[in-house]
Amino acid sequence: MANRVEKTAFDPTALISPLGFEDFFREHWERKPLHLSRGDAHYYDNVLTNADLESIISSADLRYPAVQLAKNGSYLPPEAYTRNIKHGTESFIGVPDLQQVQSEYRSGATVVLPALQRTWTPLRRLCAALEDQFSHPVHANAYLTPGDSPGFTPHYDTHEVFVLQIAGTKRWRVFRPPQLLPHRSQPFAPIGFTLPPPLLTLDLRPGDLLYLPRGFVHAAHTSNGHSAHVTIGITVYTWVELIGELAGAAKDIAALRASLPPGFASREELKQTLRQNLDQCLELLRGNVDAARLIDGFLQKVTSARARPQDAFNSQATVVGLQTRLKTPDTGNYRLSTERGRVVMEFAGKKFVLPDDIRATIDEMCRKPAFRPIDLSSPLSNEGRLTLSRYLYGEGFLKLAED
Repeated sequence: MANRVEKTAFDPTALISPLGFEDFFREHWERKPLHLSRGDAHYYDNVLTNADLESIISSADLRYPAVQLAKNGSYLPPEAYTRNIKHGTESFIGVPDLQQVQSEYRSGATVVLPALQRTWTPLRRLCAALEDQFSHPVHANAYLTPGDSPGFTPHYDTHEVFVLQIAGTKRWRVFRPPQLLPHRSQPFAPIGFTLPPPLLTLDLRPGDLLYLPRGFVHAAHTSNGHSAHVTIGITVYTWVELIGELAGAAKDIAALRASLPPGFASREELKQTLRQNLDQCLELLRGNVDAARLIDGFLQKVTSARARPQDAFNSQATVVGLQTRLKTPDTGNYRLSTERGRVVMEFAGKKFVLPDDIRATIDEMCRKPAFRPIDLSSPLSNEGRLTLSRYLYGEGFLKLAED
């Protein structure tokens, strides 16, 4: 679904205004909720409006799972509100049945538009700006809930949450976290959970903001009218992820690739051996792992995982042949290195790991102002040169050279 709406970009600092990010990080981030009441129903108009949501839901381009319905604390099966439309021998899968969506909505279902930043440009810009600020992945979901409806049952999220109230009023109850800063692998478990007295009870009105650190249990209920809000979710990288990089580094140490002692799971006397050897393993890691290199590798992984801006489709294209003149990016706009016997290519926020036997060919490409695949002096066959050139051209590393 393409976004055809042009809006002025929403300044990310306005999200938590009048607070600045420095004050927000010091006082609230991962610590305590924040409620900002602004008294401006049009505060988020440059991000999303209720009319925008109605238009998106009514769009003929929408498909499951980009639209979902939730009721009584769980998601409805897509078969309850979507259909497959036959077109010749093919079918358009997961097309919303708007009549059924409307019917479920009127009976209390919440319409959810997950990952709306994928298709809605203002949200994509906001999420990208927040990723620059936070260095953590950011996504945006939109929710439409009918009047006098509870929406979702009490739960906590394993990501940081910013709630932007777009339309209507919704009463929120916030409870202390049963687990401080849960990891993404530790989702809320309702079984055995008893709801304590609320820590906060507040009404979110259009233009308001609510920030909830992960782990804070919350529940919301609409007033007599419907409610529309956007949730900006920040799925944080934790020290768990950084420490996890040690597991990869441990594979380079021969002593740590040795097997655990035979019978280690059944012989009680081997538990002490495991404990002692584990201490030795930690010492080996301290002495053999380059912390700076490990951190650089982790940061590189984080950067390469970020969603890249969506390019516009360009119909002007040429199929690369052996005689096609090509060129590489300007020096400084890419980086080539070797890692564990493989070629690592980085450019334009992308990272590729390629076989080492093509390094000489890529180096030759980069030395020339322009080249034709057939003229390369690499050991690759003509077919191999053409395959590599087409791959690098398709990924955007190679461009057509002007005659």
